[in-house]
Order: sequence, then structure tokens, then C-alpha cells
Amino acid sequence: MRTTRKNNVLNLSLTFALILALLASLSLLPGCGNSTGTTSDQTTTNTSTATNESDASATNNTQSVDPMADRNITDVGGRKVTIPGTGALKSIYYTGATAEIFCFTLAPELAGGTTYEWTEPELELLPKQMSTLKYLGTQSGGKQLNLEAIMAEDIQLIFSCPVAAPTEKDISDCDDLQNQTGIPVVLLDGSLENVANTYRLLGEILGREADANKLALYCENKLAAVNSAISAIPENERIKLYYAEGPDGLQTEPETSSHAYTYKLAGANNVATVEAKQGMGMSNVSLEQVIAWDPEVIIAWSFNVRGGADELIRTDPNWSEIKAVRDGRVYTMPNVPFSWCDRPPAVNRFLGIQWIANLLYPKYYDVDMLETVKEFYALFYHVEISDAKAKELLGNSYTK
Repeated sequence: MRTTRKNNVLNLSLTFALILALLASLSLLPGCGNSTGTTSDQTTTNTSTATNESDASATNNTQSVDPMADRNITDVGGRKVTIPGTGALKSIYYTGATAEIFCFTLAPELAGGTTYEWTEPELELLPKQMSTLKYLGTQSGGKQLNLEAIMAEDIQLIFSCPVAAPTEKDISDCDDLQNQTGIPVVLLDGSLENVANTYRLLGEILGREADANKLALYCENKLAAVNSAISAIPENERIKLYYAEGPDGLQTEPETSSHAYTYKLAGANNVATVEAKQGMGMSNVSLEQVIAWDPEVIIAWSFNVRGGADELIRTDPNWSEIKAVRDGRVYTMPNVPFSWCDRPPAVNRFLGIQWIANLLYPKYYDVDMLETVKEFYALFYHVEISDAKAKELLGNSYTK
């Protein structure tokens, strides 16, 4: 009995020893053993690598860009242009009025000259430094740039901005100007639908991103507000409007003209069924045509500011049978420092759109035009104006 027990104990001990030996040998096989620990070590290594890459990426993204270094950009014409850094950029110029207004509204201190030959009434509504700028020519209105003067003024960057989407000719003209002057030329898109995008591009180029976004948002929001208001007006309730240009009021713009686009966006029914003239516009019409169209509202140039026909139309008996004249609805186009509706057809039109919409449809687009005018002049033209000056600009269209 004792021998049997001893044998059983011995057998159990041998079995236990064999099990321990088997476990020990298994731990030496590849892939076995402390798998959790190995995975944990590998995970830690991968996480560290990802973190290091992320840190490196973050470091690269936050590295400061030298504001004095030249930059390479692509303009709206797809042209690759090397331009000065934002810190080095001190003086810019333009091929015409549309580009000047874009740049002036955003960064007036960078103006290296002007495409305008300013009048005193215009200068009264502009920052003081505008009166000191030299006229360096313009491509607007069939005129020419003074290339020698531009180069002599150490202009660093020139902007070109057609009033519609750029064409191949616009691209070619920019290349030619850049080759002639040795000054980089950037092509912009001046079409009204792309004004906000153009401001944001300019903001990047001029180092004025926050200001540019503020102007872009204003344009987007005001245009959306007018569109929303006008969309509620049935077509048969749209006001018939005639735009009287020139000294006798017998030049005008059809709906397809860029000079009449403000009226279209504001919901007017433009009565002028004539062919649009390219360039400066101003299609000739007869008084008999205007009488037959019988507009309900006439917008006319100011005699005092532009040698227009506003007073002639109001007082000449030949115009008296037209409904707009009978009803006292001949309004003078506000024109300083820039026309509210066209010439140039630039960002100034965003005030004109609101003026016309409120003038024609006050119940649909009900805004305080005094505050609207003051806000626009402060935001875009950098001048604070009084209620009295705003009323003067609105002229006979302000009746409150």
C-alpha cells in the first residue's frame, strides 16, 4: 500500500514536470509568449511615428512666411505671375477705373497713382491722400496708359480688371503690358457675380484678408437681400424704367448692356429695346421712341455733375406727356465720387442696386437709405458722411 502511494506521487511529479517543460518550450516558439506586450510595444512605436509626423506637419504649417519674399500666384486668366511679398508691396497701379476702385476700396494707402482726373466734388468724398496722386493714364474710354510715368513712379504691381469675365484678349493684353514695363500684371474678374471672389483674391495678394472678406460678405449679403425681395414681385408689376444718358437724355442702355445691369438686378423693367453699343455704350434713341415706351420712372444724369439732362427732362414740354414726368418720377443719378449704377460698372453698383430696388419697390425692399448710403461710403470709400450729405447725394429720390 505504501509502495503504491509512493509510485502515485512519483507519477504525479513526473507528469507535472513534463507539463512545465512543455510550457517552457512553447514560450520559445516565434509569435508566442507575451503577445500582448509585443503588440503594445509595436502600437507605441507606431503612435510615436504618427505623432512625430503630425508634429512635423504642424511645424511646417506654422512656419512664418517671409513677408518680404516674392510670391508666385495664378491669376484668373491662368497666368503664373511672380509678385512682391505683402511686406514689400508699397505701390500699385491699374489699367483702368474698375481695377482702381477694387483696390482703392480695399487698400487706398497702396495707390501709386490714379486713373482719374478728379474734380473737387469727387475729392470731397475721398480720403485726403487721393488728391496727391499723379494721373498715370488709363485704358478706359479709349485712352492710354503713360508707361514711362508708371515705371518712373516705381510701381511694383499692376492690376487689370475687365467688367466681364476675362477673355483671351484680356490675357494677351496683360502679357503685353508686363513685357513692356517689366512690372508684374495681375488679371482680375470684374463681373458683378464674382465681386466677392475678386475681393478675397485681392485680400491675399495685398495682405488684407480680413478687410477683403468684410467687403466680400457685404456684397454677397446685400445682393442676396435684393434678390430675395425682388423675386416676390410678379413680372406684370415690374416698374418700367428708362435710363436717360447724355446732355439731351436721348442716349440709353438696353438690358443687355453692362451699364444697365444694376437696373436689371434691382428688378426694373428696362423699356429700351435697342441694340447695345460696345465699349462705352450710350445707344442713340429718339424722343418719339421714349414717348412710345412711356416709362414710369426715368433715371437721368445730373446736369451739374455730368452735364446730363435731368432738369431738361423735368421742364421741357416735349417730355411732359411721359408718365414719369407727369408723376414727378424723374430722378437724378447720384454720381460722386463714382456713379452709383455704372461708369465704371464696378463695386459702386452695390449701392446702386439697393437704391434702385428701394426706389422702385419700397414695400418689398424696405431699408433706410440714409443709413445705407452712410454705411457704404464709410466701408468702401473710407469717408464718414453726415445725414445732410447723404440726403444731398440721394437728391429728389429721398422724400422722407
